[in-house]
Amino acid sequence: MGNQQERSLAWLAGILDGEGSISVQVYNLPDGRVRLTPFVSIVNGDAGIIAECCRVITEIGSSPRVCKKPISTGAVKGIIVCTNLRVDGQEPVKVLLEKVIPYLQSNKRKNAEVVLKYLESRAERGITRNKKGHIRRTKYSKAEIELISSIRSHKRAKSSEAICQAPNVLG
Repeated sequence: MGNQQERSLAWLAGILDGEGSISVQVYNLPDGRVRLTPFVSIVNGDAGIIAECCRVITEIGSSPRVCKKPISTGAVKGIIVCTNLRVDGQEPVKVLLEKVIPYLQSNKRKNAEVVLKYLESRAERGITRNKKGHIRRTKYSKAEIELISSIRSHKRAKSSEAICQAPNVLG
């Protein structure tokens, strides 16, 4: 690796491989619809690591969001403060993943590939605007739901069948 940006991206990929999450969050809206939001997240208690992640992510043209929150640790009694760095949304996540994916080594690479495939599908199907310029989102396809469900492993993650019951999912 010859240049500084490559080294920075490789370093960030190492942090993502060890401390990160790459997935799609499913929000249940009050009217029964769902909203799928791709995200990249890094949780760490070291302010220096978070600051460097922010610098690299900002430098490549994406937009990190940082929040500190107390996290109860099971192994250690008490509460520690960790920082959660997140990149949310289609374009910021796409910019980040396209830059860092060549350097990912763990299963996070598969997750990144799935999220990018999902983003490509959404881009192909398009977003329309009404006469006032407001975004009108196309309904999610069953294939998109199956795709994102393949990487959602949290114990509280809804199944693809449950997500497909939402009125804004085709099929």
